[in-house]
Amino acid sequence: MWSRTKQIFQKRPLLMNMMSFGTMYVSAEVAQQCILMQMNPEKKEINWSLVKNYAIIGWGGIGPALFYWYRVLDRLLPGATGAMVVKKVLTDQLCSSPVCIAMFFTGMGALEGKEDVFAELKAKFWSTYKLSCCFWLPAQAINFALLPPYTRVAFVGVASFIWVNVLCLVKRQEVSEPKAESSEVPEKVAKD
Repeated sequence: MWSRTKQIFQKRPLLMNMMSFGTMYVSAEVAQQCILMQMNPEKKEINWSLVKNYAIIGWGGIGPALFYWYRVLDRLLPGATGAMVVKKVLTDQLCSSPVCIAMFFTGMGALEGKEDVFAELKAKFWSTYKLSCCFWLPAQAINFALLPPYTRVAFVGVASFIWVNVLCLVKRQEVSEPKAESSEVPEKVAKD
């Protein structure tokens, strides 16, 4: 079975990596919703509209972007020596993670019909990026040191099952509305 899977990944790497990555994205959201249904008896069914949004982001957005990103990264930084793995991991975290986080929050905002698709990104970017450093730096070290290039996105897809569960939790946190600026003139200024 592994031999056949390997052949398919080598023959159709973009399609297979997109499918595996997107499937992990969708699976993570479904898992989150199932957990929430267990915790909240009033929630009785899966929100398929939200699952659809995760599918679009996973299969159609971040999955293909990562496929091409890892091809570029492997050309720019070939090999799997210790020093090269460190360079790849740091380059990936500095270049790819911010883009993927931005794609996730703005893409979800657009799919949810939010008026300001950047509001959630602005509110959650840094905390999400810090979490991504804790998770992705060791995960990518394993990816770049031990796995062949044609399985990179698939591995990231499996790791993303865990990561997207974290993202789902972050996504479910309410964004506090910015306080409106007061139009009152401060007392000291009013006296002067």
